[in-house]
Amino acid sequence: MYKLMMAVSVLALVTACSEQSQPEQKAAPAVQEATDSLSMYKTQAEALLANIRVEKEDKALEAQSAELVNLSRTLLNEFVAKYPQCQTYLDALDKAADIIPTLPLEEIESGYHADGKLPKFDDPVCYHAKDLLVHPATVQAIAMNGFKGPEDYKSAEMEIVEVIAHFDQVERALK
Repeated sequence: MYKLMMAVSVLALVTACSEQSQPEQKAAPAVQEATDSLSMYKTQAEALLANIRVEKEDKALEAQSAELVNLSRTLLNEFVAKYPQCQTYLDALDKAADIIPTLPLEEIESGYHADGKLPKFDDPVCYHAKDLLVHPATVQAIAMNGFKGPEDYKSAEMEIVEVIAHFDQVERALK
């Protein structure tokens, strides 16, 4: 029930933040690179969601979520190029990317979902980009601990459903 309430809250937040300011930049190669990375991210996120829903084995889901984390790091770099006001915030997240999946789920929630271990930021667009890494890292952590039943799969599913909602905001911001 908690995860469902969280997902509904996040979807409301995502909708509320959809009209943030976006500085205009006209760099065609950077836009093409971002578009390619965005397309890859969405495809991989949807594939991970499908595999969670059919309850693939732990190791496969761990590897697939780790790939999504790595791709998110590329997207975060592209994001900072367009939104330099997010650099400190997203750089701190990038530095923690390798350890996040090894943390207890409660620590991931308080430290990275709720930003307890990240610097403050002023632009909501930064928050959406952060979640492209945090949610698949959470799935990676669940998989590393082993899926022990339907609740673990449901939690992982909600993480990826939530990241896809954030992805839509990031995609708009980068295009």
